[in-house]
Amino acid sequence: MTIRRRWSEEENDDFLRLIHIYQKDFQYIANEMNKTYNQVRSHYYNINSKTERTKQNKSPVNELHLIVFEKLKSE
Repeated sequence: MTIRRRWSEEENDDFLRLIHIYQKDFQYIANEMNKTYNQVRSHYYNINSKTERTKQNKSPVNELHLIVFEKLKSE
């Protein structure tokens, strides 16, 4: 069993300062992921609206994984 000690005011302030500093980075990453997901999803639905859905129903998330894998493979 570990005993947790209370954070001092300074430690608490440092932690909150770090969260504030990195919050913009996390928000940027989340926005980029959301944009990519939406592009893949709209691409997926555009293709499927033109053609019949296949028995092997691919989800937008799997398509996203394929795109990321292809990008990594090409580098």
